[in-house]
Amino acid sequence: MNWKRLPYVAAVSLCALALVNSPTWAQHGEHGQHEDEDAEFAQPTTYADAIHVIHEQLEKIDSLIETRKLDRVHAEAAVIRDVAKTLARLALKDSNVPREAIREINFAARGLVAKFGPIDEAGDSGDLAGTQKVYDEMVALFATLEKYAPLHKQAYVCPMGCEGYKTYHEPGQCPRCGMKITPVSADWPTFTVDIAPRPASIRPTEEVAVEITLKDGDGRVVTKLETIHERLLHLIMVSKDLSWFAHEHPDVQSNGSFSLRFTFPSPGEYVLFHDFTPLGVGEQIVPATLRVQGTPPAPVALRVDASMTKQVDGYTVTLDTGGSITVGDEAALTFNVTRNGRPVTNFEPYLGAIGHLVFISEDLEQFVHSHPLGKEHGGGSRHEDERHGAGGDDEHAEHGGLVVDSSSSVLTFHARFPEAGLYKGWAEFQHQGRIVTVPFVVEVQPSAHEDEHEDPDRHEH
Repeated sequence: MNWKRLPYVAAVSLCALALVNSPTWAQHGEHGQHEDEDAEFAQPTTYADAIHVIHEQLEKIDSLIETRKLDRVHAEAAVIRDVAKTLARLALKDSNVPREAIREINFAARGLVAKFGPIDEAGDSGDLAGTQKVYDEMVALFATLEKYAPLHKQAYVCPMGCEGYKTYHEPGQCPRCGMKITPVSADWPTFTVDIAPRPASIRPTEEVAVEITLKDGDGRVVTKLETIHERLLHLIMVSKDLSWFAHEHPDVQSNGSFSLRFTFPSPGEYVLFHDFTPLGVGEQIVPATLRVQGTPPAPVALRVDASMTKQVDGYTVTLDTGGSITVGDEAALTFNVTRNGRPVTNFEPYLGAIGHLVFISEDLEQFVHSHPLGKEHGGGSRHEDERHGAGGDDEHAEHGGLVVDSSSSVLTFHARFPEAGLYKGWAEFQHQGRIVTVPFVVEVQPSAHEDEHEDPDRHEH
């Protein structure tokens, strides 16, 4: 959830120009069988025009996926590839694009070019899931490019990241999870958190009252918050070595602050991730640190789990990552839950969802939050709707707006990881009135193109 701007490098202009094709150009497919489909088109002359063309092509690909006409994806993707090759040069000519953004644009544009081969191959082979996956990755890259030439005055995004960075241009609900989509601001405000424990010196195993005040960039108390998953503030607390975890919900006070009474188990540093959504702004994740007095225990080294099957509170939970997890790609994380050798099929709604999943990176810099897809009333992706039927069936029961699939012991979360490295995650679900929390450690691999993009002007030296 961290948004990091890459520093501007003067030499990037040389690299950017290296991406440009000839002034008048036509589509030429990478596979001979497509060459007769490629059509000439006018080269965009401004960055905004190029963004508009790519946006239109992405919409066409989305329609082709919807109608299963995957063999036609090639021609639309080829246009995106060729227009993307010009983006860095056009951005350099555009006075409205900040100079410090050129490297970020170059990185995203090259990534978009690199997606042509995978989506072409998936479309040619009739691989619907593979085509959808690459399309979602292209949408994520396009979101970076569109920031500097917005097509609409206001964009909206799912606060849970169900569709990565895909934006919408009208308020409404996320088509996957059913949550209210929230506006994205180009001038994203900075929020901070003040924490005041009483007593000020926190001791382990002794209850402490913690007052939490959320503030905007001007230091004013934030009081207008949206209720997300039945709470105004979700507080995820972890020990510095990630060996300990808690998910709490402080109570709002009359002055706009929040209060929590809590007992920390041992001395040491704890990081508190405050998850809240100011009205009209969008979801915020703000970390803060608390220290508990005393000599902390030796840190527990973070290691990838030797087994992805865990025993917790009488439940057996197995995580299937579907193979390696890669930076930027949408990972499908599937949890199979059994108890006493029998599948658990009657999960209960917990905080407006059938499950919650949080992953935090080893360096505590990255925070990934997800919920199972297709479980909320009125939500669900088009593929899930087709599997379950538009009108539902007897195996689905509605609880407070949530559609609970009583026939499956499987919970599937979709998530994207922004950086490579080790992550510890905690999956939460409720069964028979009990909240069960299951920890897992996974390793996220660098993107296949990460080395290529890491220093885009390295060839100019």
